[in-house]
Amino acid sequence: MRRIGELKVWKVLWALFVLLMPLTSVPVIVRLVHSDVVAAPSALLLPPLLIISVLPFLTARVSDAHGDRHACAGCAAQDTSPHVLRSDQMSARKSFSENLSPLVLFVITALIATAVSFYYQLPDYKGADPFRASLSAVITLFIGFGFYLVSLAYHTTEEKLNTTFKLLNISGAVVCLWTLIQAFFWYRFQRYPEWMKDIQFTLSIGSLYRQRFVGFTLEPSWLAHQLNLLYLPFWFAASLTGYSAFRFRLKFITVERILFAAGVLVLFLTLSRVGLAAFLLTAGFCAVVFVHRLIRRLQQRFPARQKGLVTILACIGIVLLFAAAAYGILRLLAKLDFRMAGIFDIRAAGRSDPVFYIAEKLSLAARFVYWDGGFSIFNAHPLLGVGLGHAGLYLPWMMNDYAYRLVEVRSLLYQSNTLLNIKSLWIRVLAETGIIGFAFFFIWYLRSLLTNVLVLNIPDRLRRTAAWMGCFALIAFILEGFSLDTFALPYIWFSTGLAAAAGDLKS
Repeated sequence: MRRIGELKVWKVLWALFVLLMPLTSVPVIVRLVHSDVVAAPSALLLPPLLIISVLPFLTARVSDAHGDRHACAGCAAQDTSPHVLRSDQMSARKSFSENLSPLVLFVITALIATAVSFYYQLPDYKGADPFRASLSAVITLFIGFGFYLVSLAYHTTEEKLNTTFKLLNISGAVVCLWTLIQAFFWYRFQRYPEWMKDIQFTLSIGSLYRQRFVGFTLEPSWLAHQLNLLYLPFWFAASLTGYSAFRFRLKFITVERILFAAGVLVLFLTLSRVGLAAFLLTAGFCAVVFVHRLIRRLQQRFPARQKGLVTILACIGIVLLFAAAAYGILRLLAKLDFRMAGIFDIRAAGRSDPVFYIAEKLSLAARFVYWDGGFSIFNAHPLLGVGLGHAGLYLPWMMNDYAYRLVEVRSLLYQSNTLLNIKSLWIRVLAETGIIGFAFFFIWYLRSLLTNVLVLNIPDRLRRTAAWMGCFALIAFILEGFSLDTFALPYIWFSTGLAAAAGDLKS
């Protein structure tokens, strides 16, 4: 398996896998897999890459067990054949990350919950097929899990990790360049040229937006999701550590720092409110880590009586800094985005439904309705939920009465055969897998975050960069998880799998 895995064809296949990751909804793939939204060409390359990446670990475990039996029989010293591949000879990795265990348990729980759900009295909604809905959801779960597993299993050496970072730079640079070209034509001519539309419609089933930009994805929020969970975490991390996948360096200027600046600009051009808030949260996490380190250094220089004052002043400073940044962004969005135009004119005092009123003023009411419906589904089925893909069957009967005042909701209920979705992965996990599934999912999330935090101070710059990247992706996912509810988008899985693999590399 090792000899086969070292063939150049797999390196080419991996390069295509990473380079094609910005594409999320290619029309040809949509027709091929009969998916109406998520149709990433990278997912088609998953099966062979999984086989060639995962099997060496399994065969190494078997080889280790076989070697142990030889040793017990007194034959280990005679086993000098070059064809015996032990795990320590095979790679620089210790083993599969321990973070994999809770994720495997989550997948198993989700499958059990889905199987059990067919014993419930499933609601009938416009003749929708519950089996087809659950099958589609299970497939998307396996796609997401596959991206995590292949990212974890493939990166067995620092060389492979560095190569992946190079590929991320290349694909990310193309995404930024294409998005900036879109922005240029819109802000310069208020329209897009026909050749740009032809290219976009060849690579995505989505359309080009007015004043908001999509890169190669389906919609602007997907581009923000892609940036926040894959590219910006890496570029931000590399900018902090000074790591670069390329030799080019002009004093403190590196390729990653240039791309980080371009990526932040592109993120703002999406005008994705959740995306911008998620990036601010990421920057806040970074600031907290560095302020904590700064406080520890300052406390060593001040008397014991002044340590508390130093800590309080530092915390106040960081809060004021980010409050000012948030206010500035809101002011800009109020001028550029019609959805935010009335944010400073909201008057919720005295209203019976202030939360939904504010959400409606910010064009977020439909999402709040779906989230509220998702919580209602969880309350009705708290242990194992209603099974993967079945939340859409329950949602029309679980939504707040306020939902029927919204045009978007009425349009979906009465003029479309599409199943409603919760629009939040966090709430969807609760509704469809219950408290048991959510517990395993949250344990995986929390364990992944803590594992990366522990690696932030190691001297190895490459592994430290990957750890920062994992932290940034997981922090951004706190809010990005309230924007999309599909398991099939690969970015959180790929980033966290890569970070876990880097953490398990031998020092």
